[in-house]
Amino acid sequence: MKVMNTFKNSKRMVVKIGSSLLTNRKGNINKSVLKNVVSDVSTLLKKNKEIILVSSGAISLGKGKLKLNKKLSLNESQAVAATGQIELMSSWQKEFCKHNIVVAQLLLSPSDAENKKSSTNAIATIENLLNFKCMPIINENDTTSTDEIKFGDNDILAAQIARLIKADHLILLSNVDGLYKEPPINNKEAVLISEVESITNDIHAMAGTASKLGKGGMISKIKAAEICMKSNCSVIITSGQKQNPIMSLSKISTKATRFSARK
Repeated sequence: MKVMNTFKNSKRMVVKIGSSLLTNRKGNINKSVLKNVVSDVSTLLKKNKEIILVSSGAISLGKGKLKLNKKLSLNESQAVAATGQIELMSSWQKEFCKHNIVVAQLLLSPSDAENKKSSTNAIATIENLLNFKCMPIINENDTTSTDEIKFGDNDILAAQIARLIKADHLILLSNVDGLYKEPPINNKEAVLISEVESITNDIHAMAGTASKLGKGGMISKIKAAEICMKSNCSVIITSGQKQNPIMSLSKISTKATRFSARK
């Protein structure tokens, strides 16, 4: 199935946007990215699509607000996230308000996705918000999570949410166009993988190595794709730096990597 069929065949989508894309080096919101994502989501909602946003950025925005440049300990990061989460939701709320869309905040921890009762309650909340025509915006509960159990830039959290709510697609907005055979930085000859039908050892090798805890980068997106593909949810990785990062996926020329769901 080609990327251009994404919107025709999809009713419910989860869109994840990472911290490095949504915020700048000074710890402020990247307003152009925010505006472009909200504009695309608004367009999709008018087409009667159901959208759930998973947004990182609380810690980065908190550091900017508090003017902190040092490397933070776990406890310091948790405190900074408490401040940054307000900035994060305020930014989303102001932009969505321009489109007359009401937003709602959900903070989830890994255990919420794994615990049957908690996950059932989370699903019910999301379903009701969609029925109320509210935009669910989900982030990991950074103020209570620990370093050992963090999802890691929300890629895995987004995949778990997509699995729980039976989404048709998970769209991971990144700083790169998708999965390359080799690092695309300073390499004009790097080859983009446009379609992945199964995740093999070669695919894992292309994703490279993550940190010692296996968080962040392309490797976490591959792990997210593995979760979704087993649940009949396709995954698309594409750059969020385009003017229409989501709607442009309806064009076959748009650079992206699609992981096809197993039927």
